[in-house]
Amino acid sequence: MNPSNRIYDVRFRPPFGGFLKCVMYKNRARTEGILRARRMTPFPALESQKLEDSIKECREANVTHALVSARVPNPMFEGALNDDVLELTRLHPQLFRAAIAVDPLGGESSITELRELAQNKMVVAVALEPGLLSTPAYIDDPRINPLFEECQSLGLPVIGMFGPISGPDIGFADPLPLDRVASRFPKLSLVAAHGGWPYVTQMLAVAYRRPNVYLSPDIFMLNTPGSMDYVEAVNLYLEDQFLFATAYPFNGLKECAEKFSALPFRKEILPKLFFDNAERLFGRRGALPEPASSPGYLPA
Repeated sequence: MNPSNRIYDVRFRPPFGGFLKCVMYKNRARTEGILRARRMTPFPALESQKLEDSIKECREANVTHALVSARVPNPMFEGALNDDVLELTRLHPQLFRAAIAVDPLGGESSITELRELAQNKMVVAVALEPGLLSTPAYIDDPRINPLFEECQSLGLPVIGMFGPISGPDIGFADPLPLDRVASRFPKLSLVAAHGGWPYVTQMLAVAYRRPNVYLSPDIFMLNTPGSMDYVEAVNLYLEDQFLFATAYPFNGLKECAEKFSALPFRKEILPKLFFDNAERLFGRRGALPEPASSPGYLPA
């Protein structure tokens, strides 16, 4: 069990609003297939597609905070509007936090939208997924720099998707573009959802070098080749830059938390992984939180 008895799930998509129109709920057989392929078990809310069942699962799994990311409509995974995510935070302000989504290549209109939405204090992050656009782009595309500058100014972490389906080919999981952004904006916190899988070693090297990069491997943390490399890195140097996430509904909350706890982490750092790191990162705006243990550099 989680010794801190609190969990902050930083990638949670409940059955609500636009999420119900997305492939994760619309094609339930696909989602269940992804669960079973990793020897994970489908759960009640995936079948009922009722928000109240998801909230019940949160209580049963000690999930006290859940970060829900909006998604700009795209040809691969549809989308989920900012209005839906913000409505969740209005309905359940003790549980839900919002990561708003804006068009990474939208220029001044995206910056204006970001400024307006950021006035809502339930907005704690920004989700940017340029690889999913109709005309895909990498996250280090110079056209995105003004948006990064605005996020840095507002103290809002940026969540990018770095996994095997982050764009039209597997190259969009490559951590090199993230390394470049982290170098350009050293006071901007950057979260790699899906943890850069399958480029695990390369992403772990980026996080070693860049203290403003946080990893959240979510579904690739359990029953997946390479997952033990994340564990080794966390036990050595990554304990302050690692975030627990389920990628719900691609993992059930309780099963995921229990199997995560059973991994060979140093037990004394589990509260950081489950809750403290996320609360430090998303719980306030302003100066970049300074990790306590990451070297943040490579030896000369």
